[in-house]
Amino acid sequence: MLTVADILSARKNATLASLPPTATVRDALQIMSDRQIGSVLVVQGDALLGIFTERDYARKLVLQGLSSADTLLMNVMTARLYVVSPRQTVQECLGIITKGRMRHLPVVDGGELIGLVSIGDLVNAELQQQRFIIEQMENYIAGNMG
Repeated sequence: MLTVADILSARKNATLASLPPTATVRDALQIMSDRQIGSVLVVQGDALLGIFTERDYARKLVLQGLSSADTLLMNVMTARLYVVSPRQTVQECLGIITKGRMRHLPVVDGGELIGLVSIGDLVNAELQQQRFIIEQMENYIAGNMG
């Protein structure tokens, strides 16, 4: 079974997008646009405080008429986080994402933030695993029937 560690190891030198809680929403949106990602982690030193997502922007700023240049991340971030360990399976994470109705899971190991996986990462990993299994079955069947 594929684990979160497998997904993270496939992304060599990937840096996490993070900002302090005193950064503005505009700062977060700029990073998200530049890197073509849907979230920024909110951290203070080594502490993971929350996450700011496109969903937070739409629901907490746009609908409330707040300014992205004046609003601090600490005032609109999602502070209630689900985190996973690198040893958890892709299927476990898909279950967490589905139950929690979220798109991103921070990865923590021994209290240290080491990565982030998205629903896209998890679905792609699951599809790769299924393709591998199908290929193995096809090879087995072809080998036994020929």
